Amino acid sequence: MAKFLSARGVYVDLVDISQGHVEGGDSTVLVRTRNQYLGAVYASLFRRSINPSHAIYNALNRLYWLPKYGPHFFVFSDEEAVEKVDFKPPWLLATVWRLGLDVLVTSVEGAKSVVEHRNYMRNPLAKASVAMPKPRGVRKVFAVSGMDGIAGEVLRALGLKYAEVALGLYDDGERVVDVDPIPELDEARARLLADAALEEA
Repeated sequence: MAKFLSARGVYVDLVDISQGHVEGGDSTVLVRTRNQYLGAVYASLFRRSINPSHAIYNALNRLYWLPKYGPHFFVFSDEEAVEKVDFKPPWLLATVWRLGLDVLVTSVEGAKSVVEHRNYMRNPLAKASVAMPKPRGVRKVFAVSGMDGIAGEVLRALGLKYAEVALGLYDDGERVVDVDPIPELDEARARLLADAALEEA
């Protein structure tokens, strides 16, 4: 991936976190990992990261962007509070911090069961949940800086250079339901990212 970007005039070091030891430095890095929290930690070790550490954290905390870009939502941490959600199921029941635990639930009882399970997990970030109305459909957009539309606006607000933005379709239009700040990069996506970086240079 780094070779492909370099061929397009974007010079970065690819950080391979699987090696277990990473030293920071003065270079520009492209962090690749499935563990986005670890990615944010390692990105902070370098002078410049394509997606900076603070921007990754902004994306991972859904309450940073949901109020402006997301659908109506309700936050809670106790299964009894599920009954106070002011809109009817079905819901997209996510964690406030992006953990890959999002599920669709069709009843209050089902939501209570999910929240109860999350409260028994050892990860403290799993204990805060957010319910959103289930969208009629979801469209995933690979967005890079400089793009127009809601996906580009979200990137600018969060400070990201690229991300995969999931847009849910609702009666009032498309609303953001997820932001992946370290998405998979195939050749086509790397080309878009390289072109965007060249335009900014």
